[in-house]
Amino acid sequence: MPLSFGRADAALSHTFPLVHSPTIRWRMARAWLFACALATTAVPALAQSVPPMPDSSRADAPPTLELSGLAYFDYAYVLSSDDEDIEGGNSFDYRRIYFTADYTLSDAFSGRLRFEAQGASTTAQGRPAPFVKDAYLRWDGAFAEGHRLTLGVQPPPLFQVAERVWGYRSLAKTVLDRTKANDSRDFGLRADGPLVSSGALRYSAMVANGNGLRPDPEGQRGKHLYGQFEARPSETLFATLGADYTSHEALIDERDETTRVTAFVGAITDTFQGGVEAFASWTDFEDPLTESASGVGVSAFGAVTLGDESQYSVVGRVDVVEGGAIGRSADEIFGLAAFVYRPIPAVEIMPNLILTKPDGSDAEAEGRVTVHVRF
Repeated sequence: MPLSFGRADAALSHTFPLVHSPTIRWRMARAWLFACALATTAVPALAQSVPPMPDSSRADAPPTLELSGLAYFDYAYVLSSDDEDIEGGNSFDYRRIYFTADYTLSDAFSGRLRFEAQGASTTAQGRPAPFVKDAYLRWDGAFAEGHRLTLGVQPPPLFQVAERVWGYRSLAKTVLDRTKANDSRDFGLRADGPLVSSGALRYSAMVANGNGLRPDPEGQRGKHLYGQFEARPSETLFATLGADYTSHEALIDERDETTRVTAFVGAITDTFQGGVEAFASWTDFEDPLTESASGVGVSAFGAVTLGDESQYSVVGRVDVVEGGAIGRSADEIFGLAAFVYRPIPAVEIMPNLILTKPDGSDAEAEGRVTVHVRF
């Protein structure tokens, strides 16, 4: 039976009479079938030989978001004070509440957004005034494996190791933070990474505004520079040595520059954690007639964990500060003792006693029951 191509066949027959021949049409059909067969084999082979275009939008890991929080609740009673109006005062309060969102965008990028509320931080109407405590983006492996960059509001490289070993931020800040010798947060760019392949020696460096969570003062030009080395000679031992420098180039600041040196050594085991933290600071002023200010601070602390399920701990700490610390106009001795009970790992109930002895006045004593909740 002769092959027929409908209207196309009629048009070709009218233009090229030879095509009307059955022999010619059969040869054309075979050529068409051969071309189709060649295409079905050649195209997949060509596709295999050309590498696929990389998908630059694909993340190494799916984005995640983790929400968490904590709260410090206190009942406090002023046992003794130089101020008779304060002595005997007592109240319930929350000292701190965190709400934290930790996010992961990929294997390389992650960050944190944390809000904080304090009982002592209120609006002009006396209502609680939450504020941004942390807001940063972190890039792991930014310029080499194990090295990372962090941009935003974050802890400077001063407190974290000592605070981790201390472990009872719910009872008191570390000495640098408690005496306001330095702020626990700053806005800037930070770099961290190992100096040896084992990670036993690490570095941290940061350049920041130097104003903590406060806005830059009018005419601010100077920056705060931080640097710290961290050593881990074993799994249980920690040591740091750091320094920071601030150039107070603002129109409303009488200070010229501040330099500070910090050091810490501590240990964490299954039943004990403790350490010693120290700092020294020097501040020069714009007015050459104003004498430079200097000061030192030392803090020694320890905690022993008891019980088969680590339900109990006994905590003690002593700070000695002599001049030069921002927010402290006199020398001071600070003491803390606490007993810790953990009905569950996420809840700590802590009766504690705080003694403060400013230079030139009687000791002040405050008894508290603190409840620390993590959720």
